[in-house]
Amino acid sequence: MVRNKWIFPLLMGLVWTSTSSAQIGPCNCLPVGERPVVSVYDNDGIGTGTATWSCDTIYLLTETVFVNPGDILTIQPGTVVMGREGIISDTLTYTLPNGNPSLRQDYIFSQQAGSLVVAAGAELLAEGTSNCPIVFTYEGDPLDGSSGYDMRGKWGGLIVCGLGELNTYDGDDTVEGIDDITGQDRHVYGTGMDPLGSSGVMRYISIRHASTSLGISQFGNGLETNALTLCGVGSGTVVEYIEAIASGDDGVQIFGGLVNVRYLGLAFNEEDGLEYDQGWQGNGQFIFVITDEWNGAGDHGGDYEGDDYEEFDVDLTFMPYSNPLLYNQTYVGRGDATAIRLHNGGAVRMYNSLFLNFGLGIDFEDQDPCDAWELLLFGETVIHNNRFWAIGDSSGMAELILYNEGFVWNGQESVEAHFVNEGNAVVDPVCDYLFESDGGHITNPIHLSIGNDTLVVAADELPVDAWFSPVNYFGAFPPDDSNWLTCWTYMEQLGLFGEWIGTGGNVTGCTYTFACNYNPEAAIDDGSCEVSSCAGCTWEEAPNYDPLAMWDDGSCQLPEANACPADINGDGQVTALDLLQFLGAFGMVCP
Repeated sequence: MVRNKWIFPLLMGLVWTSTSSAQIGPCNCLPVGERPVVSVYDNDGIGTGTATWSCDTIYLLTETVFVNPGDILTIQPGTVVMGREGIISDTLTYTLPNGNPSLRQDYIFSQQAGSLVVAAGAELLAEGTSNCPIVFTYEGDPLDGSSGYDMRGKWGGLIVCGLGELNTYDGDDTVEGIDDITGQDRHVYGTGMDPLGSSGVMRYISIRHASTSLGISQFGNGLETNALTLCGVGSGTVVEYIEAIASGDDGVQIFGGLVNVRYLGLAFNEEDGLEYDQGWQGNGQFIFVITDEWNGAGDHGGDYEGDDYEEFDVDLTFMPYSNPLLYNQTYVGRGDATAIRLHNGGAVRMYNSLFLNFGLGIDFEDQDPCDAWELLLFGETVIHNNRFWAIGDSSGMAELILYNEGFVWNGQESVEAHFVNEGNAVVDPVCDYLFESDGGHITNPIHLSIGNDTLVVAADELPVDAWFSPVNYFGAFPPDDSNWLTCWTYMEQLGLFGEWIGTGGNVTGCTYTFACNYNPEAAIDDGSCEVSSCAGCTWEEAPNYDPLAMWDDGSCQLPEANACPADINGDGQVTALDLLQFLGAFGMVCP
């Protein structure tokens, strides 16, 4: 493998932090264990102000902390943000309104869980990198992978608000599970005033162990936060390369707006991987969802809602109804539960996606006068050119289409025919989606690249919207065994893809190719990478040239000057012989 020697001067100014405890790669940061912890408060409504958080500090959210309208919070690569855990002091049991007999029990907290809320009109510039992600987790997380994915609900979450369009009665709403005790209403979002606006940039962010209920009752809503909640966020916002893992509620929940999302890794969340409602109309591509309902992780793979009301309040006169455009998803289950539920007037346009190893497929709710089932019949929902495998017994389409949590009844067979006519099929992708786990750690990794050569998307089935990447494969991962979730996610640290990182199974060692001790057989990085032992002078003309050096360390010496330049013949003295040699060469044209 060729390793470029010119890179080393760029690395010399960095502090190497590829320690087994940090697990956040090499970047210009102190090791996590050496960083001071700074408590962050809302400061009675002042919020964070316009500020920059860097990776030389761990930031502890002690309460609900807001980035106020007009302020910009910048979070640098490698930064760790921790949220304080809520302390339960009591519970409250009550009955839902409007005659719904369901009881609900809420927690009352004596210590508020830490959350970060980006208010509408504020911006979050959180741009990690593939080898230096930004990590959001709970207070005291050792960041060594020991917590496992079964530790959930340890802090609040990351909430981003915008001024996009919603389909609520008033056109706006307040963030679920969050209150603004200052009375400034910084948790209000929507209004439709800026549907194309930007709430910032979020890239290469790992959000772990989030989603704590705050015990704040709101009509008709749940009380939990999510790992990442996008509320009325505009299309000018960049959201990509986001990991949401081990959430106590949903991985990513989107309330309305036009925000576009891609490269989402949503793993082992207690309820849904991806949930949307309140009229989300954005785009999504390269979305990976994995559930583990056997270990309390996975209500549905996806929960697609039209509005934020219960079944008895479904009203499609509130526009827009939810109908995002989604390409290249991969949903993985454990052989139980339902892959996707569409309800409360929810719709979707879904293409070129894979659904693997669920008990049931797609459930369409039908509540009078109009709901997700009618939107399918009316052609508003489009489920086109997708592939299903190991859904129920995979014997046909019966278990792929569900009606009100039951199989499609006689007289509705035409819907099944429609499903087939839309190019959907039951096909084995020939990939390894089965995994085993113990204590929230993966003991048998998975490999999700398609091995079936026939699963190639035709040119006329590719997305035409310029926002999408027109890839010709099904699902979230290319068939070349590459995986955009490696090198920066907690999933990898827990072993979900460990077998497939390198060629050596679970061999540990240095996995960074530019390091002196790079081990091509290693599958799991053990924090041993170093770049000093192979540094030296790489200039071949220098007296101290080191032919074994991979990186130039700036030590090259210049050749010593000739102390007797007139000694042309090199005999140690200047005589007539030197003059004769010079005269003999006089007038020559040098090559």
